[in-house]
Amino acid sequence: MASLKSMPSVLLLEREVSLLFQVHGLTDVACATRLNAFAIKGLPQIGKSVAGNDLMFMSNGPGMWLVQAQQRDREKTLQQLRTTLADTDTTITDLSSARLIIQVSGASGRKFLKKGCPVDIDSLVADDVVVTQIGHLGVTIHCLGEEFVVYVLQSFGTDFWEWCRLNVLEFNV
Repeated sequence: MASLKSMPSVLLLEREVSLLFQVHGLTDVACATRLNAFAIKGLPQIGKSVAGNDLMFMSNGPGMWLVQAQQRDREKTLQQLRTTLADTDTTITDLSSARLIIQVSGASGRKFLKKGCPVDIDSLVADDVVVTQIGHLGVTIHCLGEEFVVYVLQSFGTDFWEWCRLNVLEFNV
């Protein structure tokens, strides 16, 4: 059995690409009630997230939602969303292959994120969502309690991993 001293104080894991969509224009109450089909009782406030049976809605700005689905059938999920939100001014864009998704956990996970992020990481609680920067890269951070999920543009994935590699060293020596 590994001792606590041998456990890394920051653990970075790339999450398998799940289905990820950007939804714009979903602001009015009539649209939110349509989400009952996904067991979502209403849209979260700006900067928060809410989860249903298969979908999680993360507010990433006024009228903008990052929607993550665990279901693997992209076309079926996209069609369900489009059907549910038909006759609204909502637009849906598939971002599944456009984001690198990294889970940050461990006893020093918050300290690690604070090294490059101007947001008050210590004030984040479960279901908080912030759009910010780490280093010079734009990211969305979803707080899951003491774990965080970081979404970064796939085209900046190499730069983000390099930033992580350089900044995790002090925690996992």
